[in-house]
Amino acid sequence: DEEGQADTYERKIAICSRAYKILTEEVGMKPWDIIFDPNIFAVATGIDDHNNYAVDFIEATRWIKDNLPHALVSGGVSNVSFAFRGNDAVREAIHAVFLYHAIRAGMDMGIVNAGMLQVYEDVPKELLERVEDVVLNRREDATERLVEFAETVKNSGQKRVVNLEWREKPVGERLTYALVNGIIDYIDADTEEARLQFDEPLHVIEGPLMD
Repeated sequence: DEEGQADTYERKIAICSRAYKILTEEVGMKPWDIIFDPNIFAVATGIDDHNNYAVDFIEATRWIKDNLPHALVSGGVSNVSFAFRGNDAVREAIHAVFLYHAIRAGMDMGIVNAGMLQVYEDVPKELLERVEDVVLNRREDATERLVEFAETVKNSGQKRVVNLEWREKPVGERLTYALVNGIIDYIDADTEEARLQFDEPLHVIEGPLMD
């Protein structure tokens, strides 16, 4: 707004509340057409003021869902892990943890490289504990502990094993597998195959792509 970025929980909810009121009461916009991006900023930067950035987004999302009916929430997920650029293993874990908690708070959508996502349950226990300490700002030395541990897992991000058994499955299952695992090699052909099985292209989105 006129004062700058919405960098704290208080600023996020104040700006979103003001925007919601203007859009619904003055502009006449339907609330379900409103998508808020309450700003995702990097954590573990070494600057104390940044330590609560992930929590602020998560709690602002929860507040939006509780107080601004029908509004949707989005955000640029990759921003949260920017302090660990070059260390894919840690970045993937941060994305997984952040999304796990943000989605439960009500986050509807996000912008992220699907190839840099890890399933929350698959994050190694030691790494998971340290990442959650950072994302949830659970202890004062969280950043130092994660930075130290990050050196032991550097360059050990997801390594994709070429296994094409999933290509033998029905097209709906193939699309699901590709989306979950960030595989784009066959997406055009599979989407077209799925489209030919339905009367309307929209049915592909409402069917296989949403399963």
